[in-house]
Amino acid sequence: MIFRYKIADIVFDADIRYKYTYNIMKDYLVDDEPARFSVVIDDKDIAAERALSPYHHESDGMYESTAVYRKFIYEIMDKYDAFFFHCSSIAVENKAIMFTAQSGTGKSTHRNLWIKNFGDRVTVINDDKPVIRKIDGKFYVYGTPWRGKESMGNNIRVPAEALCFLSRSEKNYIGEISTSEIIARTLNQTVRPKDESLMIKLLDLLDGFLKQVKCYDLRVNMEDEAAIVAYNKIVKE
Repeated sequence: MIFRYKIADIVFDADIRYKYTYNIMKDYLVDDEPARFSVVIDDKDIAAERALSPYHHESDGMYESTAVYRKFIYEIMDKYDAFFFHCSSIAVENKAIMFTAQSGTGKSTHRNLWIKNFGDRVTVINDDKPVIRKIDGKFYVYGTPWRGKESMGNNIRVPAEALCFLSRSEKNYIGEISTSEIIARTLNQTVRPKDESLMIKLLDLLDGFLKQVKCYDLRVNMEDEAAIVAYNKIVKE
């Protein structure tokens, strides 16, 4: 069945067959705006996603949702200056702060420390795969339906402020790092297209994004002080 969605201020149609996909995307449904393109998923797309998965035993609905996300991102990267980024993203004082790291490092735990210590000042944008989009020269972080295991996120847009490369440490530390140090690490956290022209487009977008946001080396333990040290550097300075 065809449904119309609006993600990252981009309206599109998607042919959705499974309840799983419908449920995770329902907060992004619209019915009063024209679609700019359509996403169609078939059995081959679902089989391809299953082959890419390290588990292979998830439901067809889960693989359908991943296929929608993949086709959507390739379309918006090409035409709307946007890309997905694997991170936990929060909004504080209308500033989007992103935490990225290898799986299991503690992105979600660190996000929870911000919520614990700063309460209503913190809004979760997306806990797994937000969209980063360039509009009129500025980059914004958008919530998406693909919100991670805890399904945390909101359908909002927030100006990009900071990107933190998170790692574990006994002592808490935060310091700025240059773009040249992090482009390879950043590529590992996004969807990399096989198409050469799209890859060039992605590299150009990442270069502009990393030059606009403040990039930090954030080394933390899992105590309250970790969020306070990061907040003081990113938000208060």
